[in-house]
Amino acid sequence: MPEVPGPTGSGFGERTVQSGGVHLRCVTAGPSDGPLVLLLHGFPARWSTWRALLPTLARAGYLAVAPDLRGYGASDRPAGVDSYSVLRILEDVVAILDAFGRERAFVVGHDVGGGIAWALAMAHPQRVERLAILNSVHVVGFERQMRKWSQLSKSWYVFFFLLPWIPEWWLSRRDFHFLRHALMADGLSDAAARDLLEGIRPKGALRAGLNWYRASFRDVARKRFAPKRVDLPTLVVWGDRETHLDPELATPPPDWVSHVREEHVPEAGHWVHHDAPDKVGALLLSHARA
Repeated sequence: MPEVPGPTGSGFGERTVQSGGVHLRCVTAGPSDGPLVLLLHGFPARWSTWRALLPTLARAGYLAVAPDLRGYGASDRPAGVDSYSVLRILEDVVAILDAFGRERAFVVGHDVGGGIAWALAMAHPQRVERLAILNSVHVVGFERQMRKWSQLSKSWYVFFFLLPWIPEWWLSRRDFHFLRHALMADGLSDAAARDLLEGIRPKGALRAGLNWYRASFRDVARKRFAPKRVDLPTLVVWGDRETHLDPELATPPPDWVSHVREEHVPEAGHWVHHDAPDKVGALLLSHARA
């Protein structure tokens, strides 16, 4: 597996899970026999985006598992755009649940990791105990909102990411200057931004992260994944200082999601679990225990 800074000295555990020949680094906290909480990160992050929440969940008796999703951090980076199709990533998530001996889990996702959490609940509802979505979008709600200029103008970068090699060159130049300052503009400290960028700093990781976006467009074009109604207990946590997504996207479409609890964090932005970790941790625990 690629060499990337790990959780040394943190008290966290570490385990490698194999999914169809792809090795996935998983960082863990909490009792091995505790109920499983699976934490799925977004772009350009890695497991460490959950650093503040892992101990909170562990102290409450949960086994918290935060993987570097395929392509990121210390996990493997298979070649080709199609290796990052939502179907491949869902196979990884199921493999993680199987590796930890769990039939079901409380699944938490942020940003594009939230998209994977939604997709898992649609494709494999029997593997999800309950769901939590942090500043991320439901695919149908996002498609509807993208018909409006307010959201289309904010999502320009998605179309930029579809270009060949130019995004890799631009985003990595000057030691990831653009991305680092974009993260800081979202409210993260320089240290937090640099830590998250370890998710895409290793050779080939930035291309892999961008291939997630490229693959998602192929998935839509080739109708590889059809959305389904979600009837699982779902918590949406939304930082109201979000600048990348219209506020309407905090509410999943009611015709597609039946049981939703929506909680707003006025003082937080897109990285809500960084801005208000204590509040987000309390919300996750109350949802887990409901």
